[in-house]
Amino acid sequence: MQDVFWRRGEDLLFRHTNPWELDEALTDWGHEMGPCEAQDLLGLDKVLARGPERVVPILPRMVAEGRLGKGGGVGFYRYPGGGGAVIDPLIEDLILEEAWFAKVARSELDDAALVEAMHDALAAECRRLLAQGEATRADLDEALMQGLHLPRDRAALFLSAI
Repeated sequence: MQDVFWRRGEDLLFRHTNPWELDEALTDWGHEMGPCEAQDLLGLDKVLARGPERVVPILPRMVAEGRLGKGGGVGFYRYPGGGGAVIDPLIEDLILEEAWFAKVARSELDDAALVEAMHDALAAECRRLLAQGEATRADLDEALMQGLHLPRDRAALFLSAI
């Protein structure tokens, strides 16, 4: 579930936004942490190794350039002195360059549209897991809170819409 959520975030970065705007839209909605900062904390090399081949070239390029996340001091954000996340305009340049190479026509989305796109991907995965018997609602509730940093009330709200 987490990987589906994060890959949708990468697609949104590629086509519509930057890490800090995506993270802010989701934290404003109720996530305790945005997907870009969460991936930085895990380690981008670990995130890249977890999932299937990526269609969007952002994360592979970041890792190839040594952007490994908070542990390495730089990922989607910079972490001067090991401290908190600081916006890094160079990552926006990297994203825009990769989109240009791929001839992707970018368009801005407002916060509500970003949240909706992320939650639509997450809802589809939750429905798939439930339909295939791979998870119960309780499993999904726990995954939303632990893996996607949703407070209990927001996890319940999200699941009630599925």
